[in-house]
Amino acid sequence: MPEPPPEVAVNLIPLRDPAMLEDFKRFSNEVDRPICLAQDVVLGFDAFAVTRRDEGAPAVDIVEVMTVRNWDEWVDVRDNMPAMDEVMTGFDKLVDAATVRTLFATPIRGR
Repeated sequence: MPEPPPEVAVNLIPLRDPAMLEDFKRFSNEVDRPICLAQDVVLGFDAFAVTRRDEGAPAVDIVEVMTVRNWDEWVDVRDNMPAMDEVMTGFDKLVDAATVRTLFATPIRGR
């Protein structure tokens, strides 16, 4: 039986204040991504600063793309990993979690 495709979460993140971009970059590079990428279930994690948007596009400052082997497995690891306390504390200083929107996707691959 073929292995199920990885799952991708695309987080659309508005910062509390756009001036916090440098702080978010530091947080992402020094805390968030290293801790998440150290988990076996996480296959990839990239963060992007939005530099411009088309008219009508969501007003977000950061786009994060996280690829995991299985979302439920990631949630279990995330919710039971003490190191995530540091991630959540740092994230909450920069972002109102209620404003984050997530799109879930699977890769489209050729034969």
